[in-house]
Amino acid sequence: MRNFQLNDLWIVKPKTPINNEAKAFAMGGLDILECAKVVGTLKKALKGVDLVVGTSSVVATSTSNLSRVSITPTELAHRVRAAKGTVGIIFGRESSGLSNREVEACDLMVTIPASRDYNVLNIATAASIIFYEIFHQRIRGRSFELASRPAMERLLQQFNRLLIRSNIQTHRRRLAQRAFRNVVSRSFVTKREASLLLGLFRKVHAELM
Repeated sequence: MRNFQLNDLWIVKPKTPINNEAKAFAMGGLDILECAKVVGTLKKALKGVDLVVGTSSVVATSTSNLSRVSITPTELAHRVRAAKGTVGIIFGRESSGLSNREVEACDLMVTIPASRDYNVLNIATAASIIFYEIFHQRIRGRSFELASRPAMERLLQQFNRLLIRSNIQTHRRRLAQRAFRNVVSRSFVTKREASLLLGLFRKVHAELM
């Protein structure tokens, strides 16, 4: 993290405490480790985060598995390089990665392209690749303000209201909700764009009343 100007580390429910061995390995990043926030739930770690990015070596093999549709680290870096907002990147357990419930909490997923014969990377390697791509892009370009988490939630709620009025089947409604969330998350909606979309949704709802 130190190499790429990142310093806000959160650790969720660790199996072991941050001991002297861990601090020895941290070397130049010792201050990051010492200032790391340790919390009991992922929800606490994500409080105040505007965009939640999950990481996984598992990619969707079916078009219906919308939660596992992913982008590459390079694509992520291009999108976040100019973003003014808090982006949280979740790395799963070394042994089993992220659970399906944790994946559902993510706005989008990132997968590092690797050999089909062995596509699993350890956390240190995966983090380094993703952090490098973000750092490389963020030292370039102009910035824009991301839509806040509450604004994105309102967008999803407004879209859901339209789905309810459409009377489509429940399982198709869930798929549409996830598809819309994927689209707006991968688009990195700005504060201005979210405001315009919310205004449009409100106008549509008012005309349907």
